[in-house]
Amino acid sequence: MSSRPLVSVVIVNWNKKDDLRECLESVRTQTYKNIEIIVVDNHSTDGSIELIRGDFTEVKLIVMPDPSYGACETFNIGFANATGKYTVVMDNDAMLERTWIDKNVKEFEIDSVLGCIAGRVLNFYTNEDWGFWVYGLTDDWMKKEFYTTVFVGCSAMIRTDIFNEVGGYPKEYFLYHNEFALGAKIINAGYKIKYNPNTKAYHKVSQTQGHSKKGDYYSIRNWYWYVWQFYPLDLAVKHTLIHFAKNAHIGLRYPSTFLKAHLVAMSKILAILVNRTPLKERELLKPVRW
Repeated sequence: MSSRPLVSVVIVNWNKKDDLRECLESVRTQTYKNIEIIVVDNHSTDGSIELIRGDFTEVKLIVMPDPSYGACETFNIGFANATGKYTVVMDNDAMLERTWIDKNVKEFEIDSVLGCIAGRVLNFYTNEDWGFWVYGLTDDWMKKEFYTTVFVGCSAMIRTDIFNEVGGYPKEYFLYHNEFALGAKIINAGYKIKYNPNTKAYHKVSQTQGHSKKGDYYSIRNWYWYVWQFYPLDLAVKHTLIHFAKNAHIGLRYPSTFLKAHLVAMSKILAILVNRTPLKERELLKPVRW
């Protein structure tokens, strides 16, 4: 048996065969070799399933019965099937530098309260920093290590036993801002989330991400849910107002989508307020642009 802990890599895919191939190749060529790869496929019809069965036979493939499942639910299925000590959460259009897993395992093995770690993400097409995902950090922030409350959803490593303790992504989010919610639960459980600038992943950044009726709907709705449940009261009020103002232009472009997002968000506010679990480490919110 290898003395190095097993690492599970969980990838969710839907009709991105070519991107998936590059993603899997970047995992296959890692310098760290004690890896299991789990792909949860949301019933692709573009040959993705055949690609895995033919060219990546080492992959544990889970095929959903139809494509109606959200990213949160399919990732959770992958997490539930992970048997490694650590789990890599990875988008199907992301690629890891060859030493990414090796470097992050070393970080975990020397820090018993580290719950999640994520690193630099570069735009695959331009090789430029994509910031700390969507958090608007300055160049100075991106170059230094710090603890935070969020992690990069396209490439992060999490202690697998955390999923049993706090659960995975909130299924009701479907997609978008699910990393925020899981990050808050990780922090509230007493673990740390670290940004490690010494690791690099490359992401095929969509030019239209969040700029569609579907994307805008989930982004608006889920941000409210996250803030109302996990932010200290003063910041929750502040960010509710900021979020509404920042997205007012969507109301002009897609008025029905804007209205629906707010109505559905408000429909759950009482349940959310009853179960509020504000972040214990308020200071950790500082790296995130307020």
